[in-house]
Amino acid sequence: MNQNIERIEVFLDESKEPLQVLTSPPFKVTLDTRQIPDGPHTLRVVTTFKGGQVEEEVIDFEVDNLPSPFIDGLDDGQQVRGPVEFEVVTGDYAAPKTGGGLSIVGAVLSAVLVLGLVWFYFAFAPSAKEIVKETGAAPVEEAAAAPAGAGDAAAGKAVYAAQCASCHGANAEGGFGPALAGAPIVENADQFASIVKNGLGAMPPFAQLSDQEIADLRAYLGSLGGGAAEAPKEEAAPAPAAAAAVDPAVMSEGENLYLASCAGCHQPNGAGVATFPALAGNKNLADKDLVIDRILNGKVPMPGFAGQYDDQQIAAIATYIRNSWGNDFGPVSPDEVAAKR
Repeated sequence: MNQNIERIEVFLDESKEPLQVLTSPPFKVTLDTRQIPDGPHTLRVVTTFKGGQVEEEVIDFEVDNLPSPFIDGLDDGQQVRGPVEFEVVTGDYAAPKTGGGLSIVGAVLSAVLVLGLVWFYFAFAPSAKEIVKETGAAPVEEAAAAPAGAGDAAAGKAVYAAQCASCHGANAEGGFGPALAGAPIVENADQFASIVKNGLGAMPPFAQLSDQEIADLRAYLGSLGGGAAEAPKEEAAPAPAAAAAVDPAVMSEGENLYLASCAGCHQPNGAGVATFPALAGNKNLADKDLVIDRILNGKVPMPGFAGQYDDQQIAAIATYIRNSWGNDFGPVSPDEVAAKR
């Protein structure tokens, strides 16, 4: 369960009143399409988080429950005399629909997958850097005079430290999120601003940032280059020498706590879902301090658990996720947790 969701509102077409408001899982909606006219419609799903952030999904779909009625026994223009008997033939709601097509949920998931793959390509593929340069150079030059194109790297560093460093690393070297230092996506102002404003994949939206702050952030990341942030990442990846000393009792306690408070978002198998990253096979869990800080203090949309669990329990959760699903990074002690509170 995502404890940070305040409500989910579902709107149909241009209606100002929500079709349904969901405040607790399971977040399921049943839409009886027989109650709305055949033809194109729009479903708008608005998720409001307790921190004030809002995410919106718009889904276009078409209802086709009934074919047009037709008259059997009386032709258009036919001459008749006396009593006439004919039948009005209409469709059947229960009749199975023919033809293929994706369901609404399938269409949304497909769109998210395609957009994620496109973003991943332009952000990390070596050949994409030249494509971004060629296709993005003219718009960037034309916008140079606009406020969003005149970023202040010094101001952007402050924005990055406050909003981005906990996921992407103190020096943009990568953490739970990908490395941004020297990433080609930083070179494309429009794509960069869109991802920051709207989020993508596991990254939440930062709609509260102004255009100028996004321009400052982009200027700062552009100033880092590709190699400046690599050294800290190497230093921050400790070798899992203590992995053999993991206590099975601590692992068992950590598993129970994880299933109670974490599995609703990160999944029981650590595979992650939506904006919550996978923990299985996640090399960033080698950073013990990062894991402790994230469990204690959270990071939107993830809540913190400092007020819910004591040092022993936090240590058990950290130990469990660092040594499950292919991870082998060793234990975390209650004293290490206490030092981070």
